[in-house]
Amino acid sequence: MKQSRLKSGVLALALLGALGSARAGEGSGNEAASVQTTIVNVCEACHGKYGNSTDPSVPSLAGQGSAYLQKQLAAFQAQLRVGVMSGIAMSLNETEIRDAARYFSAQIPQRDPLQVSDSISSRRGAAIYDEGIVATRVPPCASCHALDGAGLASEFPRLAGQHSRYIADQLRAFRSDSRLGTNAMMHKVSAKLSDGDITAVAVYIEGLR
Repeated sequence: MKQSRLKSGVLALALLGALGSARAGEGSGNEAASVQTTIVNVCEACHGKYGNSTDPSVPSLAGQGSAYLQKQLAAFQAQLRVGVMSGIAMSLNETEIRDAARYFSAQIPQRDPLQVSDSISSRRGAAIYDEGIVATRVPPCASCHALDGAGLASEFPRLAGQHSRYIADQLRAFRSDSRLGTNAMMHKVSAKLSDGDITAVAVYIEGLR
């Protein structure tokens, strides 16, 4: 009798464990479906399904830090950053923002096979990115964004492979202090960059991988 009750107890525990696993799997499946819905309905048209934008004025999100993406979307929601994304971000809840950020951070950045990075402008940009500009006290971009452009922690975003046009637009916005939510550091740095400097470093960054 005792042995029978023991076997019944073990079987019950096994069934509960199986039920728990099934529910966990169902939850994961629902979460994945929800993320895909957000990506398809909200993000894909501009940023691409896998975060590799084909529009040079729109940033690629693939491989970008999850914490950084969440921070930027929160800034758009709070109107600390303005633009098309302001209205879009307002339509997202915290869970959607978190899940979309994690999704894009896990994607692989794709390089444009037609891109030519071995140019005079790119070499000049490499010098600025790696060494800065001593004469005007411009620090190396790599000191915050890493030599490979992967970024550092949540404060400094990944730049590698980003569209040169987008990078140049953002640097000019930093320089004119027209990008709301900008930090003082980027304004001070970009204020010392000429249009030629900005173009050169943007071209170099686009070629980083």
